[in-house]
Amino acid sequence: MNRKRWLALALFLAVALLVVGLGRLTARPSAQGPWRETALYGQGEKVLLLELLGEIPSGKALERFLSQVRQAREDEGVRAVVLYVESPGGGVTETEALHRALLALAQEKPLVASLGRVAASGGYYVATTAREILVPPTAVTGSIGVVGYLPQVGELLAKVGVRVEVLKEGRLKDMASPLRPLTPEEREVVQGLLREAYELFVQRVAEGRGMPREKVLALADGRIYSGKQAVALGLADREGYLEDAAQRAAELAGLKTYRLVRYTKPKGLLEGLLGEEPLLGLASGTDTLLQTLPQARFRLEYRYLGGGLW
Repeated sequence: MNRKRWLALALFLAVALLVVGLGRLTARPSAQGPWRETALYGQGEKVLLLELLGEIPSGKALERFLSQVRQAREDEGVRAVVLYVESPGGGVTETEALHRALLALAQEKPLVASLGRVAASGGYYVATTAREILVPPTAVTGSIGVVGYLPQVGELLAKVGVRVEVLKEGRLKDMASPLRPLTPEEREVVQGLLREAYELFVQRVAEGRGMPREKVLALADGRIYSGKQAVALGLADREGYLEDAAQRAAELAGLKTYRLVRYTKPKGLLEGLLGEEPLLGLASGTDTLLQTLPQARFRLEYRYLGGGLW
């Protein structure tokens, strides 16, 4: 009986693998890259939807987004692009990497940004690459500025009896250590890094929006703006939602009709059988731990704190 069960299970797995494998062979990838396309609505030539959801990605997630941007540039069938942004921002370096890639895309094809409920700080930074920015009147945007975090754990370690001795060569080598506060000299150095990142943000807004630097500086005290205020101040072009942005992108590309598509990740054989959810929640727990560990490090971010710190 046990042997029959094992044979039945083996047969089931073999058939399942065959079905998924055939599905992958017959599925139609884009002619220009590894991402597959899913049609959302409409008929006609393609307008691509790129979605930036949550904090600015880093690591492998950043590379996946950048690969979508590259494919959009290389695919001659993509006539225009809509960038939907629902993000409070994120790391300075990652934000600039996205800006650079999206700007290259915008120089080749019409790019229209559609802001979601919160598209502030780094989320707004990347949106400035678009030819036009549409925003709901009640959305939250702006937050032009930079913030740095320096967690201090020295007193906590002392309370639990842990002492850390730091050996160094170079007076400022342990600058921004979580084990002690900054010295006045170190604080001046760190403030210089913040100033550089801030000036870059101001420059990107001035370039993207065609605004004088002085006008951007007057708006760049870190405050947030409603979508309605952003339009009035020149930070966005007009009020509107995702479908309005897609229609505008099609118009800029000279299309009378269009088909809105998004890229989707091709599934591997095991993903096709088991789905993308981690087994027993182990992977999700690991992800949470890995996301928590960097919080003890000094970092600079274009982030609206009201949109979530971690």
